[in-house]
Amino acid sequence: MASSFSSYFVARSGIQNAQYNLRITGQNMANVNTNGTSTVYTRQRLDSYAVGSSGNNMRYANTSDLAIGGGVDAKGVSQLRDPYLDVRYRLESGKVSKSGAEVNTLSSVEDLFDEIRKNGINSQITDLIKQLNTLAGSPADTNLETIVKNSALLLTQAFHNAAEQLSSVRKQETDSFMTTGIDQANSLLKNIAQLNREIKSCDISQVPALELRDQRNMLLDQLSQEFNIRISSSSVSIGAGRTVEELQVNLVNGNNTIPLIDNDQYVQFEAAQNQDQIAYTADGADGKPHVYKTKELNVSVYMRGLDGQMVKNTDGSDHVFNDDLTTGVFGGYLSMLNDNGEFDAHAGGTVTALDGETVTADALPTTARGIGYYEKVMDRLAQDLAKTLNDVNAVSTTVTDPDDPTKTKTVTVEKPLFSSSDGAGTPITAANISISDEWNTATGNYITATKEETLDGVDNSKSGKNILYMVLQFSKEKTFTTDASNTTANGGVSLFTTSLSSYVSKVSTTLGLDIKTATNANETYSANLNNIDTQRASISSVDLNEEGINLVMFNQALTASSRFMTTMDEAMDTIINKMGVVGR
Repeated sequence: MASSFSSYFVARSGIQNAQYNLRITGQNMANVNTNGTSTVYTRQRLDSYAVGSSGNNMRYANTSDLAIGGGVDAKGVSQLRDPYLDVRYRLESGKVSKSGAEVNTLSSVEDLFDEIRKNGINSQITDLIKQLNTLAGSPADTNLETIVKNSALLLTQAFHNAAEQLSSVRKQETDSFMTTGIDQANSLLKNIAQLNREIKSCDISQVPALELRDQRNMLLDQLSQEFNIRISSSSVSIGAGRTVEELQVNLVNGNNTIPLIDNDQYVQFEAAQNQDQIAYTADGADGKPHVYKTKELNVSVYMRGLDGQMVKNTDGSDHVFNDDLTTGVFGGYLSMLNDNGEFDAHAGGTVTALDGETVTADALPTTARGIGYYEKVMDRLAQDLAKTLNDVNAVSTTVTDPDDPTKTKTVTVEKPLFSSSDGAGTPITAANISISDEWNTATGNYITATKEETLDGVDNSKSGKNILYMVLQFSKEKTFTTDASNTTANGGVSLFTTSLSSYVSKVSTTLGLDIKTATNANETYSANLNNIDTQRASISSVDLNEEGINLVMFNQALTASSRFMTTMDEAMDTIINKMGVVGR
């Protein structure tokens, strides 16, 4: 038979459990607006369970007695969170951050190209064409040629301004990555590891530390904005049959994982500029690898591991390739700072390696069109414009063959209009294109006005037919490739088909499409993230209406348990003081 006083324990446990629930409800309601920079409050609940009956399986137990439970007990306080929604939120958060970084960077480049198109290179090309047309009417007029030279000089300055502004955008985005990427990630990793240490200490002391877990969850959400992470935990024995959990965070890309945090140990990221390159190799006939293409890394990311040593790649290098950082702030900035679009691609096949060896190369895919792509397309414009006009200005002449004075041969005499300010043999770029020294120092007519041969597309009866032919080159459409020779013979990849006069507009259109694609992706990812966040909030956030209902419910439970205690007290008084009084 159950103890006469066992019902008091049932009543007491009910009262105590109701008081716990009321306190937790009050805690939830007090933190309904706790959503600051240091923590986001997660709704708490009491983990209670029914206490079963005892003694029925003992040797001298009365088996006819009913097995009624012993009330209710609480084993702790927990948070209302859905781990699945947390994983989904953090995956989507990385996508939003990456596309956001791409949109911001490309928008900065777009502002620059708007200026280039309206008041920069485009307007100077138009002016140069106008001045050349004027000179074609009076090719012997040295004053008109001086005007052409000044127009060409302004065009080179427009190229320089464009290159300088692109370099400025690159520096701005690099500095931003160092702050919002490297520094922010390192701070988050350090703080999460410190919270792990504090939470473990609380767990050992059997203190739930839910507020510390709120802080950690918020920091983990922020860390997922930097790159793709996977969070796991493991049980660690602390003796006496007890275990506590330790949290691990890994950087994830596909099946590859790199440890970032192991309880209170954490890695730190470092970065450097223009320190590394990726070399693509293929085996030659000698069976040895030969480099057929390289890719310069504007920003290299390094990771100092849990042991304090640099994390190595499979090829022995220290830098973390973009392939391992494909999402988040890191993925967005690295793609914009390191990737060059079609200039990173390679058609593959039988090509000549950089050391002259013939190899069969693998094709390389096109990467994101980052700042490097727009720098290189401007370099291609400068190179092609200079080569085209230099070739048209060159003249052919007949000279005596030095090997056989009885014979003559035709040779081409170069009369370059443009050259590299970095010296002969240096490729022309938007940053170094300049008026050639020969043209700059010429005192008479330098531009070739006419040629003996027939020139297609112009009136060959004009005395300035070669100048008109020069003007014609600006409107001729051609296919531009990633190779400086404008061919695809050695693995080059086609960029687009346009003319010199429409080149900048074509690039601006490409940039506009890139921004639209990135913006659409960002809007889609943001909408998904908001939906997931709403689902998380419906579970984890405090709802005053729901807590108000709980308040009434738990208060009624307290009243009922108190009434049960009073009823049992009255019943016990009857048994002790009133039973068996008759006959005394």
